[in-house]
Amino acid sequence: MDIVNKLLEALCTSMENPAVQEKLCNIFTSTSTLLDNVKNELAGLKAMEDGVLHIQEEANRTGKRLTPPVQTWLENAHLGEKYNMMNQLKDDYKNRGCLVGSCSLNCWAKYKLNQRSIKLVKEIKNLKTEHDTFKEKTEAQPPRAVKEIPTSSIVVGKIIKLNLEKVRGYLADDNVSMVGIWGMGGVGKTTLLIEINNSFLGGDINIGFKHVIYLVVSKEPQFEQLQKKISKRLGLSPDSEKSDIFEFLKNKDFLILLDDMWKAVDLPEDLGIPLPRHQNQSSEDRGQRYKHKVIFTTRKNDVCTCMNAHQKIKVEYLNREEAWHLFKQHSNDGFIRSNTNNEELAKKVMEKCQGLPLALKVIGRAMSNKTTHEEWEDMLTSLLKVDIETMPDMEESLFNILKLSYDNLAGEPLRQCFLSCAQWPEDERIPVLELIEYWIGFGLIDDFENIGEAFNKGHSFMRKLNEACLFELESDSDEDCVKLHDMIRDMALWIVSECGKKKRKWIVGANHDDLSQFLKSEIDNLKETELIFLGGYNNGRLLELLNDQNIDEQEQVPVTPTSPRCSNLKSAYLINAVHGWSLNFFPHMPSLTYLNLAGAKIKSLPKEIRVLVNLRYLNISSTEIESLPPELEELKELKYFICRDDLLGSTEIDGLSTIARLPKLQVLDVYGILWSEAEDLRLLIGKVKAITMQVYSVEILGLLKYLPTWNIKLSPLDNMPMPILQFRDLSYKHGEGLMMLEVAYCHFEELLINGSGVSLKYISLDNLHYLKQITWPEKVVPSQCFRRLASISVDNCFSLKSLSWVLHLRCLKKLTVKGCAMEELFNPADQTQQASSDLVTFPSLQYLSIKIMPCLVSLSTCLLDFPVLSKFELKDCPKLKRLPFKSSIVDNKFKFVSVDKEFWEGLEWKDTTIKSHLTKCLLLSV
Repeated sequence: MDIVNKLLEALCTSMENPAVQEKLCNIFTSTSTLLDNVKNELAGLKAMEDGVLHIQEEANRTGKRLTPPVQTWLENAHLGEKYNMMNQLKDDYKNRGCLVGSCSLNCWAKYKLNQRSIKLVKEIKNLKTEHDTFKEKTEAQPPRAVKEIPTSSIVVGKIIKLNLEKVRGYLADDNVSMVGIWGMGGVGKTTLLIEINNSFLGGDINIGFKHVIYLVVSKEPQFEQLQKKISKRLGLSPDSEKSDIFEFLKNKDFLILLDDMWKAVDLPEDLGIPLPRHQNQSSEDRGQRYKHKVIFTTRKNDVCTCMNAHQKIKVEYLNREEAWHLFKQHSNDGFIRSNTNNEELAKKVMEKCQGLPLALKVIGRAMSNKTTHEEWEDMLTSLLKVDIETMPDMEESLFNILKLSYDNLAGEPLRQCFLSCAQWPEDERIPVLELIEYWIGFGLIDDFENIGEAFNKGHSFMRKLNEACLFELESDSDEDCVKLHDMIRDMALWIVSECGKKKRKWIVGANHDDLSQFLKSEIDNLKETELIFLGGYNNGRLLELLNDQNIDEQEQVPVTPTSPRCSNLKSAYLINAVHGWSLNFFPHMPSLTYLNLAGAKIKSLPKEIRVLVNLRYLNISSTEIESLPPELEELKELKYFICRDDLLGSTEIDGLSTIARLPKLQVLDVYGILWSEAEDLRLLIGKVKAITMQVYSVEILGLLKYLPTWNIKLSPLDNMPMPILQFRDLSYKHGEGLMMLEVAYCHFEELLINGSGVSLKYISLDNLHYLKQITWPEKVVPSQCFRRLASISVDNCFSLKSLSWVLHLRCLKKLTVKGCAMEELFNPADQTQQASSDLVTFPSLQYLSIKIMPCLVSLSTCLLDFPVLSKFELKDCPKLKRLPFKSSIVDNKFKFVSVDKEFWEGLEWKDTTIKSHLTKCLLLSV
């Protein structure tokens, strides 16, 4: 009895021990409750990780990086691994009934399961607590000395090379700190400046500059934007002021390259750049001497004088030999070489371009498809009418020459598409998709069955204008863009103004000289204005002028003014330009057909919008509008309604039913806007040609197969009746016009690509925890289905086992994979691939990013081709030891290689020349 009492006493004593109490609590606590805790805590950690990753992306864009503690935290988070642990716990919990044996065995199993759950919760909580202690999450990243500027494939001529040698001499001369390069527009000044910048990349000039920065100043310089670019290149904070730039640079060796200056710039005052000076001229230079040098280009010799340039270089026209060589590069060489008469005729055409490189390229390209003697004679006759030597205005004479290429374009729609490019500011890169959307919305591309067909037409126009050398296509992994040479843009505006006769026909935000002149004149001059493009320019004076209306005796704005101020205005492009203004100017614009208010800080549309009875296009994306006025039903001609909310998402707007009932509606884009009325959606079946939206319900998902979808996001979708998502159910006619597909937070187990997919350019699969495979019907090959797919993003798809199907996609430019549990990404022997081993892998891939892959052992067991890869990121892949690069990778021009330092040092290399090549562009993370 004493023994029993002692045992009971010991038991009671032990029960008072907190550790024992905790263990007993663990035994009796519901396992399902603990698993719910794991799920909730993990969701919180996921939100934190997403925040850090967003900060990391922003940091990369601004020349910064995560601090080492935050980088370590991100590595320790290992969300993919923790989701796998949670799923394993759930599976063990479901299988607990399979245990055999005594009750004590089941209790012990439950106890161990609870212990694992509690341990995981503690680990997650510790990570969340650690996250909350971070004060600074980013730091400055060491900037590169030189950044490569893309160049034309045309070989640089002798004159450029001779001038480059001159510049090299000036850079080595301590008595020369400011060099001005001047000459007529289109003569090759920018080409020379780019060659100067890029000459530092190969190390053939070892003059010891710590920083080489290239900037495009333009006719109307935006100094704040230029300061931000300088700060980014120097690795300073984006909020840095010009005084910060000055203090950073004053004790550094730097070379600043300023392109396209139209007037003198006060370097310290406007940009924060210390004034260059002779290195041996000042008594202040008794201590260490720094190399401060500036080279700029300008059309005017006077600018060189005002900038106190120590040396000037005038870029002359090409000599006859070089001009002939450049002309033949762009022209119809077959016609020229066919006989001596043709060659002599071609030389006469070339000579009328007076050795001006831009004219030689543009006229040469205009003749590239001319195959008869008569066509060449006709061009020569046209050029003889433009005597560049006798015309007093050299710039206008060049316009007349360049206009011949414009006249040569096939059809008025193509000409108008070209002219529309001149609305965007000088030297701005215009996104291709944005430009084609404008062409469609403005009616320049109008006759199409589905949106894919319209974009095909747009890309065809792009190709023709690029071939005519009227603009340049710049392609990278992020987006394709268009850029106009400043002389080509000036020529286009000259054509729009009817050769300078109607200078107020277009008012564009970048042309402040014309705008200032316009604002000083009479208001009646607005009657000749057909287009206003402010872009991001918030010109309060113009908006004030537009808003200034006649008020009647009751202090009410009349619906139709007696004398509309902008009676001929057809297009108003005011994105991000309307801040704090009420839109009272609609009654003055009865002819308006295109209105873009994207990004405007407005809360409503006024009822006066009903007077815009000719309006065909309305864009109110990313505004603060919460309700649409019923007066929109008066817009009987409206074909395009765009109301995206890319930033917030899931926004509700009242009054969308009005839009659905408009009789001529063709394109509806409400991506990010909550559309919950299936009945309204049914009204669009058989009427619209394209629809973009985010799908939240199974009912609306079921309607997509009857609609011509354009961009679709499924998120989130629970309680799906089938675990398979079929591509043909996402759009009318098997997805002929579907261009973007995003699927997030859904429970699909399989994605079946059983539609055409010919237009699809972007796929994003995000947090599809149950997705196991992406499959195709028998005899269907991924590369034949996805002929234009350019970007793929796979994020936190833990059950997906392989991405082998992407190997031979011929247009794939960007591939990002993150947070997945794959052991091998690509297997060329996979049955979903083409049997031929001769096919090049990743023929167009420029950007490859692989992050947070704790199980990844191999990218591929076979060596792969990456013929154009230029950006490569690899983070948090601890088991990966080798990269599947062929030796040909050393021919690639990498922009950056970003990897973990510890990973890089632990890599195994069969070919060390590959390591040496990648090291040149290496960015290491701690």
